[in-house]
Amino acid sequence: MIVNKALYPVSTTIKTINNMQKQMESLQMQLATGKRHNTLAEIGSDRVHDLNIRARLGRIAGFQANIQTVETRLSFYTKSMQRLDEIAGSARGLAVPGAYGTNGINLANAQSQASTLLKEVIDTLNTDIMGQYIFGGNASDRKPVASFDQIMHGPNGFVPFVQARHGEDLANTGRLDRIVAGDTVSLVEDGDHDYGFKLVGGSSTNPGITVTLDPMDPLDPDGAQRVDVQFGSQPVAGQEVTLIVSYPDDRNRHETITLKATTEVPPPAGTFLIGADENATATNFSAALGNRLDKLTSTKLTAASTYAAADQFFTKRGESQHPQAMQWYNGQDVGANGNPRQTVSADIDESTKVSYGVQANENGIVELMKGLAVFAVSQLTPIDETNAGIYDGLVGLQRARLANVNNAQPGSIQVITMELGLAANTLNTVKARHSQYDAELKTMLSAIETAPVEEVAMQMLTLRTRLEASYQVTSMVSQLTLVNYLR
Repeated sequence: MIVNKALYPVSTTIKTINNMQKQMESLQMQLATGKRHNTLAEIGSDRVHDLNIRARLGRIAGFQANIQTVETRLSFYTKSMQRLDEIAGSARGLAVPGAYGTNGINLANAQSQASTLLKEVIDTLNTDIMGQYIFGGNASDRKPVASFDQIMHGPNGFVPFVQARHGEDLANTGRLDRIVAGDTVSLVEDGDHDYGFKLVGGSSTNPGITVTLDPMDPLDPDGAQRVDVQFGSQPVAGQEVTLIVSYPDDRNRHETITLKATTEVPPPAGTFLIGADENATATNFSAALGNRLDKLTSTKLTAASTYAAADQFFTKRGESQHPQAMQWYNGQDVGANGNPRQTVSADIDESTKVSYGVQANENGIVELMKGLAVFAVSQLTPIDETNAGIYDGLVGLQRARLANVNNAQPGSIQVITMELGLAANTLNTVKARHSQYDAELKTMLSAIETAPVEEVAMQMLTLRTRLEASYQVTSMVSQLTLVNYLR
């Protein structure tokens, strides 16, 4: 009979102690790493939930990276658009009717001031973020706008382009022939083209003086026109003859030329002398009309021609570049019906996309460039009546085109700024939502993966007490053998 075998189940006790030791090691690891589990397999039934949360957090991190990129670009846009708006205000400051300054100083400085502002506009439009240009739509790898010197003084630059346009518009007193035949004065367009003045019509306050507008070729009613003023009777002093012409920059913009009959010798400006008969009166009217056209050609028509050149040179979205003008804009062009904002976009949520592209050839930006370029190209010295007239002509056109009433037009600086502001508002809303959702998901993930220090410490203390008790009891019970008892 075996009498020395222990009555206590040692193997079971040791197994239990080993398990508690493993638990202690696990708790020590959790306390050191802050993690409940060392491997994905240890997570157990929460594994799928853990993976889904991590995948969602990864997507949010990607969206947040996109948001940060867009925020940086929108910040540059905001500063750039603010500066362009300030420059537009300065441009309007250059264009004050009759503000020639002391000894014409404003006329003398207009060219240099406009050139300086235009250079700044070009530099602003060529803004880049780490080599990525932001005013060329999605064509961000190159400067969207040519340099000031290329635009103004290049072989096909604006300066030679304006000179060529002046040569076409200003020739032959605004491209109008003046013919006197007996009692009739004819004003005739010198060809079927779009240069210089165009005849619109006329009238007379004397029923005996007829003013008629007819096409040169009856088979081509839209071709070259002629106006005939027939003095069927002598006018009375104070009676008027009016002719209407249009300008090449805008054929809907008309100039009314009104001449009054007079008996004063010499006749004052804006009048024609009543002659001895109808034929003599017609001759005098033709001379007065010629003087008025000469003055208009050297002043207002010169200004209009400069703006007509600007319209052909600084093309907007969807417009074809004039073959004799350089390509000033080198970015993406979505066309007249496209949306420049959609040239650049970013996904900032599962179902939310923000669009924030800008093109330098949008309407408001181009009008600003035109408004500065027409002054930068115009030599308004010496100070005389002609240059003052050109200045006033440019002022009138620029103020109309850069007026605040145009702020609501598509592509204006203000509309672009507003649309970018809406994009920024969407961005901030989604960003806040991501931050909140990210925090919630991280809390849920932490509940699965993170080991709270206080909880682990309490478990370790409890387990230590159990282990110590197990060691002590095991030691005591292990001595309960029959041999020891018989002693």
